[in-house]
Amino acid sequence: MKGSKTVLKIVKYLSFIVLIILIILVGFVFIIPMTFDSSTPPLNYGKVDSKLFLGDGKEQPLLVYFGGSEGGNSMTKPHNIKERQQYIDQGYALLAVGYFGMEGIPQELDRISLDAIYNEIVLTLNNPRLNLNCVAVMGGSKGAELALTLASKYTKINGAVSLAGSHVVFAGPSFFADGKTSSFMFNDQELPHVPLTLEILPSVLMGDLRRAHEIALMDIDSVEGARIKVEDVNGPILLVSGEKDHIWPSQEMSEEVVNRLKNKGFTHPFKHIMVPDGNHFQPQNDYHPEVIKFLDENFLPRCDAHYQNITQHMH
Repeated sequence: MKGSKTVLKIVKYLSFIVLIILIILVGFVFIIPMTFDSSTPPLNYGKVDSKLFLGDGKEQPLLVYFGGSEGGNSMTKPHNIKERQQYIDQGYALLAVGYFGMEGIPQELDRISLDAIYNEIVLTLNNPRLNLNCVAVMGGSKGAELALTLASKYTKINGAVSLAGSHVVFAGPSFFADGKTSSFMFNDQELPHVPLTLEILPSVLMGDLRRAHEIALMDIDSVEGARIKVEDVNGPILLVSGEKDHIWPSQEMSEEVVNRLKNKGFTHPFKHIMVPDGNHFQPQNDYHPEVIKFLDENFLPRCDAHYQNITQHMH
């Protein structure tokens, strides 16, 4: 008798826990979004965190690095010193940019200002040890989506590297915004984006983020509107993706970028490296030597003042 009472207590307790979880979920899915005002910019809108890492040379080419949806400023972290140092050792300066999830900047990846990020880059170029004609952007995952989008908007950026990135702008993955607002703003207007609707929720709850993104990408009309205009990038583009990316289909999305570049008659060098059996993190962690090789061969020649003069005369 005593044993059955204990079992009953445990069942009641577990039922209570499940109920609490369901209430929280309902709150997140239905109630919080009803109180969300998408016409109000996020707190600290237009603020970014940045840190410049310089080598010894003069006229150093500038690489601007964006982390992914983990937030913070990843290239400033101790565990990324080795990655960062590879670029410094090869003569590049590196500007690490945090765009959300830190004190004093937006907390959520929601409607991040591209203009604010670009202004931070321009401000950094006042440093006399940098080459003004030599700016490439690169990022991992959501940061790769950001890098391609930014490079497609500003011609002063003359190279882009996408590590496990996307071919479209997605909605900001913010619970509060209910997946309806864009990740990025340009001229204070939301960029067209692929929404993250309730249809993806079962996959998210099961931990299958790749499937969630695949479901979102079935919205053909939104995808067409949200495609990044990669053909407007003013320089070479490198894409590195994982064949078995478990977070989102970066191989397929990188192939979409390549197809668009071919169809639009893109005149700069571009390359897609697919990591066989690769997951979401290998392109971001293990392929920096390949990135450096691509930049040395395809980006650096465009930084040369002589090359700049030749191209100016040609136009």
